[in-house]
Amino acid sequence: MPAVERFRALPEGEARVLLLITAFSGRPSKPRTLEGRVKLAKLDFLVRYPRYLARILRYRGVGEPIIASIDSEESPLRDRMIRYRYGPWDPSYYAVLGSLIGRGLVETVPIPRGIGYRTTDLGREVVDLILSDGIWDGVDERARLAKRYLDLAGTTLKNLLYDAIPEMTHADWREELP
Repeated sequence: MPAVERFRALPEGEARVLLLITAFSGRPSKPRTLEGRVKLAKLDFLVRYPRYLARILRYRGVGEPIIASIDSEESPLRDRMIRYRYGPWDPSYYAVLGSLIGRGLVETVPIPRGIGYRTTDLGREVVDLILSDGIWDGVDERARLAKRYLDLAGTTLKNLLYDAIPEMTHADWREELP
């Protein structure tokens, strides 16, 4: 894929990130946020790569019945993440987040150490449409598992990934992750 293509927001990436932010946004009556891009990137890595999500959950002692429920569908090859300074990263995050925020689907929320992301009412309506045909159910389930078991600080998630997936630490910067 040409380098410039890696920086473009694809509809699939926008839908997946919107589902992930929604899983962390709580209810409209009790809103929450997904805190920062580092945390978003680590969680998105696990949502994209179910085999690594399963490894992390096992590493944290989550029961096998829950792990067995994870849909093993992988993301398309054109949607691979790269190894960067703080772990897995996707160069399109800026475009994806800009698109979601610009269209009023996600809002930014100031938090003590940066910016958090939260789904708007319009974003929730779009999520309902995305989930209406069942195609995105596996992604949504993985996002909800990430919320339930991995709602940790971004740096804690990075360290967890490096501890539980040691081959990631051996990847060179900007190398695509398998």
